[in-house]
Amino acid sequence: MSYLVLARKWRPKSFDEVVGQSTVVRALRNAIASGRVGHAFLFSGARGVGKTTTARLLARALNCAKDDQPTPDPCGKCTSCTEIATGTSLDVQEIDGATHNGVEQVRELRESARYNPARDRFKIWIIDEVHMLSTGAFNALLKTLEEPPPRVKFIFATTEYHKIPDTILSRCQQYDFRLVPTLEILDHLRTVARGEGVKVTDETLARVARAAEGSVRDGLSLLDQVLSFGGDEIRDEDVQALLGLIDRELLLVAARALADSDSLALVELVERLSEYGADYRHFVRELTLYLREILLVKIAPADSRLLSGLLPEDRTRLAPLAEAFSEEDLLRFLDVLGKTEADLRWAQDPRITLELALIKLAHLRRLMPFAELLARVEEQGQSGAAPLRTSGDAPTAVLPPAKAIERTPKPPAAAARPPADAPSTGSATDDAPAEAVTGEALLARLMELAATRPSLAQPLRGAEAGLDGPTLVLSVPPDFVAMVEMHADEYRELARRALGRSMQVRVMARTDGSGVEQTAASSQEEARRAARKAEAAQEPTVREVLDLFGGRIVDVRESEPNH
Repeated sequence: MSYLVLARKWRPKSFDEVVGQSTVVRALRNAIASGRVGHAFLFSGARGVGKTTTARLLARALNCAKDDQPTPDPCGKCTSCTEIATGTSLDVQEIDGATHNGVEQVRELRESARYNPARDRFKIWIIDEVHMLSTGAFNALLKTLEEPPPRVKFIFATTEYHKIPDTILSRCQQYDFRLVPTLEILDHLRTVARGEGVKVTDETLARVARAAEGSVRDGLSLLDQVLSFGGDEIRDEDVQALLGLIDRELLLVAARALADSDSLALVELVERLSEYGADYRHFVRELTLYLREILLVKIAPADSRLLSGLLPEDRTRLAPLAEAFSEEDLLRFLDVLGKTEADLRWAQDPRITLELALIKLAHLRRLMPFAELLARVEEQGQSGAAPLRTSGDAPTAVLPPAKAIERTPKPPAAAARPPADAPSTGSATDDAPAEAVTGEALLARLMELAATRPSLAQPLRGAEAGLDGPTLVLSVPPDFVAMVEMHADEYRELARRALGRSMQVRVMARTDGSGVEQTAASSQEEARRAARKAEAAQEPTVREVLDLFGGRIVDVRESEPNH
C-alpha cells in the first residue's frame, strides 16, 4: 500500500477542521445557511494556507446529499462527498490553471456549462492558480462568469492576486486567506504528532512551526520529513540537522555577547557557525527574529497577544535580555541586521561581512542620546575636566577637557552687607528695587546664575543688559543672537531669579557697544517682528508643525520676490 503524506492524510474534512481561517469559514458557513451563495468565488493567499481545501469543502457543502438543500456541515459519507474528496466526481471538476490556460480550454468549459449536472445539485469548477490563465482566456470567460447557468458555480484559487484582471475580480466574491499564526500551526502539529503516535517535545514542534512561516502544508511536510529521519521519537538535534535550522542556543549566545559588548565572543560565534556549515544569511534572519522577540518581551505586557507565539520557557529566557537592552539598542540592531542580510547576498567574503556587522552591533550600545551627551558635556565643564563615558561596560574614549568658564565670583557667605548706595548684585527682593539695578550689576548676576550652564553663559560674555519697563534687553554679539532667541525661555527664567519677578526678554545684536541705548530706536522694529510672529502663529500649517515638534516661533522673515 502506498504511503499517504501527512498533508493529504490530515487534510480537513469539515469547515471546523480548517486551521487559521476562522473569518473565511464563518462567512462561507453563514452564506450557505442563509441561502446567499454566490455563483463565483475567488480564494487568494499564500501557499499552503487552505485555499484548495476550502474550495473542496465548499463544493461538498453545496452538493451533499444528506439534505434537500446545501448544508454548512456536509456528512462526508454520501457518494457526492466521497467522490469530491477523492477527486473523481463528474460534477465537480478541478482544473489546473497553469496547464489549461488557453482560449480553447475556456471554450470547452463554456460549452460544458450549458448542460445540467449529471447527478449532483450543482456543476462546480475549481480552477487552481487561476492567475496563470492568458488574457484571451480571461476575456473568453467573462460573459459566462457574469451570467452563468443557475446550476453552475465557479471557485478560483490563486497565490498572486495582483495578476487577476479587474474585470474578473468584479464578478467574484473575494476571500483573502491569511498566513496562519505560528501558535495555531503548533497546535495542529501537536494534534498530528499525537495521532501518529510520535514522541516529540513542544519546543521541537515550535521550531518546525516557525520554519513553516505561516503555511500549514509546509509545516506538515517538514514534520513528515523529520519523521522519516527520526522515526517514532524526534529530538531537537535531528530537526536542526535535517532542516538546517540555527540552534537557538547560538542565538542566545549572540544576544548575551551583544549585551556584554563582547566582540571576541561574537567572532568566536562566527567560527562555530563556519564549523557548523550554517548559511550566514539564514543566521542573520534568525538573529533578527530573535531580537524582535526580545523587543516584544520588553515593550508588550505579559498578557499581550503579541507574545502568544512564544513558549513560556522562551519568555523566561528572554526576560533578562529584555532588561539588558534599551528599545533604542534593539532598533539599531534590527536596522543593521537588515542591511547586513542584503549585503551578504553580494559579498565576496560573507564571513568577514558578518563578523564586521556583529562587531559593529557590539559597539552600537556605546551611543547615547544627544540630550544626555550635551548634559554630560555641561556637567564636565562645571566640574572641571571629568572624563566622559558613554553607556556600556566597555571602556570608551575620554573627551578633552572643556575650556574653563569665566565666572563672576560669588561674595563670601559671611561677607558684610554692601552699603545701601552701592549697586546690588543680588535679586530685586533685596533693599534696592529692580529699577535701581545697573546694567553691569544685572549682567554680572545673570552670568553668576548661568555659570552652571556654559551654553547659556557664553553669549553673555561681551554682552550688555538693561531694563525697559517689564522687559530685559540683552545686547549680544551678532553671532549669538539666534542662540539667545532659541533659549529665550531659559534667559527669562534667569531674569526672574535675578530680579525677583517675571520678565520678558528682548534680544538685540550689539554692533557699536551702545546697544542698550538704541532700545527706543528699535522698539518699532521689534513691534513689527512681534506682529509677524503672531500672524504666522495663526497659520494652520505652522500650528501643526509647532504642535508636532513642541517648538516655538523664533523669527519670521519675508521671502524675496521672484524675478
